[in-house]
Amino acid sequence: MPQARRVVAQHVQNSCESRSAAIIPLIFTKCKSIFTVKGLLYRGHVIYCVSYILRDFLKLEGYIMKLDYTIWDPTKNITLLVSSPVPRAEQADVAAKLMAERPRVEQVGFLEDASLPGAVLRLQMMGGEFCGNASMSAAAYAARRDGLDSPDIPLEVSGYGGLLRCRLDRRDDGLWGTVNMPLPERIAAAELPGIGDVPAVVFNGITHCIVPADAITREAAEAAVRPLCAALTADACGILLYDESASAFTPLVYVRSTDTAVWESGCGSGSAAVGAYLASRANASKTANLRQPGGTITVSAEWKNSRVFALTITGHVALLEQGNCEV
Repeated sequence: MPQARRVVAQHVQNSCESRSAAIIPLIFTKCKSIFTVKGLLYRGHVIYCVSYILRDFLKLEGYIMKLDYTIWDPTKNITLLVSSPVPRAEQADVAAKLMAERPRVEQVGFLEDASLPGAVLRLQMMGGEFCGNASMSAAAYAARRDGLDSPDIPLEVSGYGGLLRCRLDRRDDGLWGTVNMPLPERIAAAELPGIGDVPAVVFNGITHCIVPADAITREAAEAAVRPLCAALTADACGILLYDESASAFTPLVYVRSTDTAVWESGCGSGSAAVGAYLASRANASKTANLRQPGGTITVSAEWKNSRVFALTITGHVALLEQGNCEV
């Protein structure tokens, strides 16, 4: 049995990773009877039994979380919403694991109890940023969960000060959401190596840089987005490859806390950034239907007294999956 003990120890160590030193002695204490059985257990059986004991023990000690989740499709910007409680300090790591196991998921949000009066829930994004598409998804989740008849769903959302109202409209072609987006703090310029200054629309939590689509390759954008985010001291950063003649853009979004850079199929805050930029440049209100890889998002930017006065986006949202998992 000494060889079996060594193999089980290695298996437990691999399963527990960095926390194994504290857990392994407890595991062996709980399952030492396995090693006293003579001639009944082969090495593989020992590993099989201990792995299940380990899993149950880790659940009991809080090292493994069982999470309820839904996956939503707001203009193909596939969004996973976790409805089980997850401590804020662990959300970035949990989000990274969930995304690694589900390649189609582009972002993760965590649904929490709201502290703001009137809000039906709080949406906390994985990097603490604001996301319009995830807000639409959270509103659709709340309406479905609570059986809400009102088209206006009040939310509390990370990166947004005050009560966010999302309007849900049921049409022949499905559910559509309209979100009042946060207003940009400023519209400035950012230097992109090899290109020069580009418009940078700064929101609380995320800054979007609008770059002519023919001025940079996808590979160059991927190489630039992390240092750009650091230079802007932003929690998240987007590089939007914008083709103005086609009223279209392709968004690359980097989130610092999870160190994830994703070519998104649709970006709500990116759409708002383009709308704000167009209104600022024209010194007038603007509405645009912005084509993105996953579909079209409509942005409306109201311009008043030399600033963006109101900003909304409208897009399609649908439920793809509901389930639970362990991380």
